[in-house]
Amino acid sequence: MVRDDSDERLTVRSNRAAFAVVLAWLLVALVPSPVTASIGGEIDESDIRLRAVDATDGLARYRSNPDAGEYEWKRDLPCWSRFPEIDRTSNEVCWGGSAIQHDPPVCEDGAALQPIWRRLRSDVTWWKQVGWHCPEHLLPEMTEEDFRLLSIAPAPAHMQPTGGEVLVNKPTIVFTEGGVQTFRTDLLGYGIDVEATPLTFTWDFGDGARPLVTAELGRPYPDFDLARTYTTPTRTHITLTATWTGRYRVDIDPLHKWRDIDGTAFTTASTPDFEVVELRSRLVTP
Repeated sequence: MVRDDSDERLTVRSNRAAFAVVLAWLLVALVPSPVTASIGGEIDESDIRLRAVDATDGLARYRSNPDAGEYEWKRDLPCWSRFPEIDRTSNEVCWGGSAIQHDPPVCEDGAALQPIWRRLRSDVTWWKQVGWHCPEHLLPEMTEEDFRLLSIAPAPAHMQPTGGEVLVNKPTIVFTEGGVQTFRTDLLGYGIDVEATPLTFTWDFGDGARPLVTAELGRPYPDFDLARTYTTPTRTHITLTATWTGRYRVDIDPLHKWRDIDGTAFTTASTPDFEVVELRSRLVTP
């Protein structure tokens, strides 16, 4: 199944990210930050991504017009990489604590990018805006929350027999239809392609028994791949919950690479209500 949702926009994500970028600029402007680190020595991935984009934009603006603005910007190795020739003016900045990432990370999309520094033109001290970072950190990331904002068409819940009644002690067949759904949308102002693929199907037969979880679509009669036999009369319906995985591709990615979304989305569909009935045989006088 193919969908082209050109008007669909991840506005919640965009608004949240826009606010985060503005907040980051304010923090950088008001309080110089020599390290990219979090409590306990663990470097936060989302923090690196935000800082990397922010600092790269600042560096690009500076390079386009080096005489404009109150800051100078540069890419440079951390001072510990140049030991013992430590730059005296950045010595205090370099030795900021054990939480600093001293070695280049292993990146998916190529060699790690050097840290970015800036300083006031009136000052001698360089302050680090972001440490080692990867090419992929400069691309928008589609999260599980973003993925769940897409209008994925539910996998339909089909059953046999149809007609509003099924028999006790006779198999009731279920099946669905599934395939990759494609979307065209944007994330933080960047165009992206998204694919949603069904992973598992969970059938709840409404009889109080454990649901049937499978990766199979099932098939209609005369096949009985997916079926449930009701043992008592009741009135119920069958609910199908599909679990979807996703991947995305960003227009500005020079590798034009598909990237897996870390998380899943869910859709739900149900059959109409039906009766589970019991047929009893009885002797009649001819």
